Amino acid sequence: MRFIYLLFVLLIQLSAQGSNHKIDSLLNTLPPLQKKGSNKKLIEIHLKLGNLLSARSEEKYEESIYHYDLCAKIALNDEDYITAIQATFHSAVSHKRTNNFQQALEKFHQIVEFKKGIVEESMRANAYTQISSIYQALGNYEKAFEQQMQGLLIFEVKEDSLGIANSHYNIGTIFFYQLQYEKALESYQKTKNICDALNKEHFIYSCLAALGAVHAKLGMHKVSLEYNRQSLELAEKLNYKTGIAYAKGNIGSNFVTQKNYIKAEAFYKEAIQLKTELRDTYSAIGNKIEIAQLYLEWGKATKAKRYLAEALQSAKELDSRSRQSDIYKHLALVHDQLNEPLVAYKYNKRYVSMKDSLLNEKTLEEMGQSKRRFDVQKSEHEIQLLKKGNELLAKNEEIRQQQIYLFAISTIAILLFLLWNKNKLNYQNRVNKLLEEKNLLLNSKNEEIHIKNKQLELSNEDLQQFAYVASHDLKEPLRMINSYTKLLKRRYSSAFDESGNEFMHYIVDAVDRMETLLNDLLDFSRAGTQEEPSKFVSTNDVMFMVESNLRHRIELLKATLVIKNKNLPLIKAHQTQLLQLLQNLVSNGMKFKGERNPIVEVDAQPSKNGYTFSVKDNGIGISKENLEKVFEMFRRLHTREEYEGTGIGLATCKRIVATWGGDIWVESKQGEGSTFFFSVPNAAIQLPSPQLEKVEA
Repeated sequence: MRFIYLLFVLLIQLSAQGSNHKIDSLLNTLPPLQKKGSNKKLIEIHLKLGNLLSARSEEKYEESIYHYDLCAKIALNDEDYITAIQATFHSAVSHKRTNNFQQALEKFHQIVEFKKGIVEESMRANAYTQISSIYQALGNYEKAFEQQMQGLLIFEVKEDSLGIANSHYNIGTIFFYQLQYEKALESYQKTKNICDALNKEHFIYSCLAALGAVHAKLGMHKVSLEYNRQSLELAEKLNYKTGIAYAKGNIGSNFVTQKNYIKAEAFYKEAIQLKTELRDTYSAIGNKIEIAQLYLEWGKATKAKRYLAEALQSAKELDSRSRQSDIYKHLALVHDQLNEPLVAYKYNKRYVSMKDSLLNEKTLEEMGQSKRRFDVQKSEHEIQLLKKGNELLAKNEEIRQQQIYLFAISTIAILLFLLWNKNKLNYQNRVNKLLEEKNLLLNSKNEEIHIKNKQLELSNEDLQQFAYVASHDLKEPLRMINSYTKLLKRRYSSAFDESGNEFMHYIVDAVDRMETLLNDLLDFSRAGTQEEPSKFVSTNDVMFMVESNLRHRIELLKATLVIKNKNLPLIKAHQTQLLQLLQNLVSNGMKFKGERNPIVEVDAQPSKNGYTFSVKDNGIGISKENLEKVFEMFRRLHTREEYEGTGIGLATCKRIVATWGGDIWVESKQGEGSTFFFSVPNAAIQLPSPQLEKVEA
C-alpha cells in the first residue's frame, strides 16, 4: 500500500516537472523571436504560456495574465481579432480567479461590445455568463440576472447544451442568494440532468455541491450530506483542489446541523486553509462566517469574533455588499452573546440598512423586468406593442381635449344663467336647482375622466417600459463609439497630430456625458410613477445609507456631513426615492463648493402642516434671478468644464417631493452658500417611538 502511495506521489511530481519543463522551454524561445519580429509565432507562444500557467496544476494567474495581455496586444496590431478576443477572455478569467473583479469586468465587457461577426456568439455568451457570476459575487443580483439572461438567449438560439446548463446553474445561484430556494433547486436539477447526459464530470461535481447546499437550506439535511459526500469523492477523483475545498465546507455545515461541532470545526478549517491557498477570498469569507456561526452555537463567542473580523476586512477589500451584510448580522449576535448590547445594536443597524439595499422590492422588480425583456426579444413583438401604445396615447389626448371643451361650455352656461336670473325673485331657488343638475352632470363626467385616467396610467406604464428599452438600446451604439474610439487611439494615436488626439478626447467625453444623461432621464421618468407607498421609512436609516454611499466623495473633497436632528421622523415613501432625493441634495452641496472645504448640514423641524427638511451648504451659492430656474429640466447654471452634471437631478427631486404632496424651494446668496428646503405633510409623517429614541440617545 505504501509503495502505491509513493508511486502516486512520484507520478504527480513528474507531471509537474514536465509542465515546468514546457514553460521553461517556451520562455527560452521568446528572445530570439522578439529580435526577428515574427509576430505570428510570438502570438502562439504567449497564448500557450498563458494556458500552461493558468492550468490547475500551476495556478500562476498573475504570470498567465501577463502573457495573455501581450498575446492580445500583438494580435490586435496584426488584426488577428479572433486570437486577441480569445486571449482577452482567458486574461479576464485569470483576473476573476485572483478576485480582481473590476479588471475582469472591464475585459469581459470589451468582448461583448465587439461588433457582431468579429466575436463568435458562443464567446459572447460565455462572457455574459462570466459577467453575471461577478455581479452575483458582488451582491448586485439585478445586473447578474440581466446579464445571465442575455447569455442564455444566445445559448438557446445556438442549441448549445453545455452553455444552457451553465446558464441555468448561474440562475440557480442567483435565486439561492435571493433566498428563493425552491426556484434554485429547480434550476440546479435542470443543470444536472443536462450534465449527466453529456457526462461532464467537472460540471456534475458543481451540480452535486449546489444540490447539497440548497437541500440544506430546505431543511433536508440527510439528503444534503449525501450530495456533499458524492461531490467530495468526485473532486478527489479529479484532483480538483477548488472542488475539494468547497465540498469540505459544505460537509462542515452538515455536521453543524447534527450538533457535531468538533467534526464541523475540522472540516471548516480545512476548507478555509485550502481556499486561502487557492486565493479564493470570496468563498473563504463565506466559510469564516459559517465557522463563526458554529462558535456562536458552541458558546465560543470570542473565537467567532476573531473569524468575523478577518472576514469583514476581506469583504471590504472585495467590495462585496452581500458578504458584509451577513458579517454585520453575525457580529450583532456575537456582541449580544458577549453582553455588549450597544455594539450589537450598531452592527444590527448596519445589517438592516445593507440588507434593505440588497433584497428590496426594486431589485426583485428589476429582475422581473429583465425576464420580461428576455421574453419580448424571443417573441419579436416589440414593434406591435409600441404601435398600440402610441394609438392609445393619441385617443387619450383627444378625449382630454373634449373634456376641456365640455368643462368650458358648462362654465359659460352657468355664468349666462346667473346673469339672466339676477333680477328675478326666485333667483336663489332656480340657481340651486341648476347647480344640482350641473353637479350630477359633473359627477358623471368625473367618472368618465376617472376611467380615461386609468387607461392613461396603463399607457404610461407601456411608455415607461418603452423608455427603459429605448435607453438600453441607445447605450449600445454609445458603447460601440467609445470602444472603437479607444481602439483608434491605441492603434493610431502616434499617427494623429495634436488636434486629432484632441478630437478623439471630445468624442469619448461626449459619449460619457450622453450615457450619464440617459441614466438621469431614466431616474426622472421613474420618479412619481410607482404605486403609492404603504410603509413608513426611517429617515435616519436612509441618511446612514447616504453617508455610506458618499463616503469616498466626502473623503476626496475633505467634506463634512452634519445631521443636526438625531431623531428624524419616519416618512411614508419609497425608500429608493427618499434615498435618491437626500443623496442628490447632499451631493450637490459638496459639488458646488467654491474655495472652502464643503460643509453640508441636514436638519428637519416640525412645521404647521408637517415637517420641513433642510440641506444647507457653504458653497458658491445661487444668484437671485436663478433661484426658480434650478428646478427646471436640463437647466444648468455653469459650464460642464466648471461643474459636471446633466441638469436633471433637481428636477427629479422636485418630482419625488410632489408624490407625497410636498413642495421644494431654495434660499441662497451668491458666494455664501445655499439651503434647499422640502416639506412633508402630516399624512406622510410618523414620529419615532419612545423606545427607538431611547436607544438612539
